[in-house]
Amino acid sequence: MAALVLWIASAVGGQVAVALARASRDPARELSLRRRLTPVVGLEHASFLVLLASGGLLMMHRGWRPDHARWLALKLGLVVFLVLPLEAMHAYVAHVWIARGLRQTPVPPFSKDLARGLGIEEMLCTLAVPLLGLGLPLLLWLSLAKPF
Repeated sequence: MAALVLWIASAVGGQVAVALARASRDPARELSLRRRLTPVVGLEHASFLVLLASGGLLMMHRGWRPDHARWLALKLGLVVFLVLPLEAMHAYVAHVWIARGLRQTPVPPFSKDLARGLGIEEMLCTLAVPLLGLGLPLLLWLSLAKPF
């Protein structure tokens, strides 16, 4: 549960900070904030991996297979086909394009890699808000209630 809270807090906290920096319309401020947020982004992705590993270990410990129960199959499907692709793409964009762009951009204007990475990250966040906004509460409910 701690990994879940850490994953959500680091993801939401980082995006809120970036949105506030963008609202100031000062590229130097956003660039400085992006550099300071690099460890937070790493924490987000590390806590997500811990979350996945703990779920897999729990399934192994209980002897559950994916076809154990319908609620478990639904939960695994949501994780594999919704959460994992979004988080994997975000990790790639953040740790490859944005990281490379931050190294290439000492001061504004942003390098081509950084501008591209930030645009893709914004697109992913736009997709993630409604999808994860519906998917994560369902996953939590499936984890706690085992409804089927």
